[in-house]
Amino acid sequence: MAAAAANLTFNAPLSAERAADLIRRLAPSGAGWRALDLGCGNGELLMRLCENHGISGDGVERDAGDGERARLNATKRGVSDRVTFHSTDAATWDRPADLVVNVGAGYVWGDAAQALTALHRLTVPGGKLLFADGIYQASPSDQVRETFGDLPDLAALAQFAVDAGFRPLHVAVSTLAEWDDFESDWRAGIERLGTPDARAFADQRRDGYLNGYRGIVGFGWLILTPA
Repeated sequence: MAAAAANLTFNAPLSAERAADLIRRLAPSGAGWRALDLGCGNGELLMRLCENHGISGDGVERDAGDGERARLNATKRGVSDRVTFHSTDAATWDRPADLVVNVGAGYVWGDAAQALTALHRLTVPGGKLLFADGIYQASPSDQVRETFGDLPDLAALAQFAVDAGFRPLHVAVSTLAEWDDFESDWRAGIERLGTPDARAFADQRRDGYLNGYRGIVGFGWLILTPA
């Protein structure tokens, strides 16, 4: 898993074009904004947000390897003075921020509905939340459902946000091309290990994707503001 993640710019089906668009949409609407990325992984999205908007931020990541890569990258990019990474469980974080990010890490609080309730408490009034999580875009087979669980569809995910006290500002899904690139790059990281076990694992993942959840499991992107 570490080898797969290390080969990715973003550990999600997220293209450079979508990342740039999201960053534009997340522009601060006032002075003194601070960002917070809960479950930030390698910190790439947080650093781009802070670089583009000239703000400071905190990244929270339980995985020590990801946290160390994030800190090293921040130093190389000259943003370590205003982007701080914390190696702790995101569920324990209790300091609200103006711009909150949670991409693919809603499981920290349980499911998407529970995550959005927790994240509402961490998003200051007038602020913004970028929340992204898995969804079903088509009816899953029993095997896919067994693997991914009871995911909502996009409409249900947006309703979870409304029920948690947010107003949706932007609702979108990753494209199939973004998924194909993400899955290919993920497997390429495994392939680089070059061992028989790694190749068998990559084969299993490719088969599961192409013959199972491709076009079935999606990834929803919500930009929200507290109601």
